[in-house]
Amino acid sequence: MFNFYLKRALPEDFKYIYLINSRLLGESCLSEFNSRLIFEDIIKDSKSIFLTVNHGNRVAGYAYVKEIFSLRFGHYAEVIDFVTVEYYRKNGADEYLLRAVEQWASQMLCGEMRFCADDEIKENLLKRLGYIKDENSQIYRKQL
Repeated sequence: MFNFYLKRALPEDFKYIYLINSRLLGESCLSEFNSRLIFEDIIKDSKSIFLTVNHGNRVAGYAYVKEIFSLRFGHYAEVIDFVTVEYYRKNGADEYLLRAVEQWASQMLCGEMRFCADDEIKENLLKRLGYIKDENSQIYRKQL
């Protein structure tokens, strides 16, 4: 197991996040300029958290999670973006990051975590950590 550490993203982390997205996800629908503007807004939002998981001086992945208040579903946390580099994922970066996000959501007194799994890798992680799949969607939920 690697020695990972977490930190809240800072403006200077954008270049690493953008590079990870470019390498792993291919083309973005946003320009680098627009991506930077959105990133800077996200990291200033007090109702969300943008964490990076790191190994040494390398960003191994990131998660953007938003605190949601809903009249229908109550108070919960929703994972908006969750990306880990495969090399680090194989060494536990994804689980380490998701557990940290769950801890943040618990501290925010969210009753539930929600995560839209758009690939098999995320589905396997969520199942392993006790998330339950919604019957009618790709949403996985876990009570906190």
